Amino acid sequence: MIRRHTLATATAFVTILLAACSKTITSTSAPQTSQSRSAESSPDCALPDLNELAASVQKQIRDGDADLQQVLRRAGTSPTDRAAAYGALGRMLMAAKFSQEAASCFALAEGLAPADVRWPYYTGHAYLRSGDRAQAAAAFERALKAKPGDLTALVWLGESYLDDDRLDLAQAAFQRAIAVQPQSAPALFGAGRTALARREYSEAAQDLERALAIDPRGSAIHYPLAMAYRALGDAAKADAHLRQRGNNYPVLPDAFMQDDEDILESAMSFENRGMAALKSADFATAIAAFQKGLTLAPADTSLRYWLGAAFYASGKPEDAVREFSDVVRRDPDFAKAHFSLGAIYDAKQQRGKALEEYQAAVRADPNLPESRLRLADDLRASGQLGASVDQYEAAVRLDPSIVDAWIGGAHALIDLKRKDQASEWLVRARRLYPARPELAQMQASLK
Repeated sequence: MIRRHTLATATAFVTILLAACSKTITSTSAPQTSQSRSAESSPDCALPDLNELAASVQKQIRDGDADLQQVLRRAGTSPTDRAAAYGALGRMLMAAKFSQEAASCFALAEGLAPADVRWPYYTGHAYLRSGDRAQAAAAFERALKAKPGDLTALVWLGESYLDDDRLDLAQAAFQRAIAVQPQSAPALFGAGRTALARREYSEAAQDLERALAIDPRGSAIHYPLAMAYRALGDAAKADAHLRQRGNNYPVLPDAFMQDDEDILESAMSFENRGMAALKSADFATAIAAFQKGLTLAPADTSLRYWLGAAFYASGKPEDAVREFSDVVRRDPDFAKAHFSLGAIYDAKQQRGKALEEYQAAVRADPNLPESRLRLADDLRASGQLGASVDQYEAAVRLDPSIVDAWIGGAHALIDLKRKDQASEWLVRARRLYPARPELAQMQASLK
């Protein structure tokens, strides 16, 4: 049966959309440094070129730099106050993605107040965002000297080592974190992924199962858990977890970083706030954040796209169509907006419009497997079986784990009476999904 997409499945639909912006606990942004320096700041914590930022953000950062200079000029200011001023500017720079400049400010703050755990901790995050994992790990180690046994620093230390492929050190850091808090899903998630990288598959499965039991909403746990079970030869469990994989990562409470994205009043910060709310299914908050961002940057198609996604998820498809249509009007090659319009037209049983949008999505981004799958489903439903087979084949080539593409392709080939091709297709499918009854039944029907 062809999958239909109704408004009742909107949250699941948004989960697919969020895959494009999934953000793991180990994610870092690309280095964003500038060789251009202004003379506005002290040379040891100099401002980068701010000209490409929104005017509101430029003013906020320059005001922060002016506050720092005032503190530095004031006679008798304590080292703690000077450290706080350097740190405040560093937080703004880090939020604006100037990671190296932020790290310089945090280093100065740390030198003035070495016992304050915030400054090496922020330094670690700044280096993570610039891609310097070795420096990040060293900073988190210093944070742990200032505050031994800090769970968040231990988890981020482990993540830094894991990203840098220093598996023994990563394992040691995660085990220290688990000793501090045995029920920490992020620590167990890190330990399990480290064990998987070390090919210790039984230990990986054990740690990841514990993490999932503690945080069942952590859908990102399913994929490495599936890989562990696949390596252990348990195809049924691997298949089950692959079907449940998602982009929600175990929540790591972090008092220092929880407001990191709220520091700057910019379109980017409102998009980040909206994305966080969208992932938590807080659709009203997401809509408000995206709308505020659009008041600062009305031409930002990314913001407008996610506003449409939030409208759709909250049960307002007409508002979503308006926003998605505006996105493709501004940017005809915005593939995910075409995909989203196709999904809404599918839900409204407007197959002709859905086909047009899925075809536009595939033209704009031929490497988006979900667009290929939805296009194949609608082609098959409209009787265009040969064309649907081409799209199913493209979908499994892009992502062999999409079981619905294997099932749909088999149905199309059987309906076309291409018995040999269908048999070969099902052999390929069952290598990946030996426990799926639909595939077994179709294979038996060909005998």
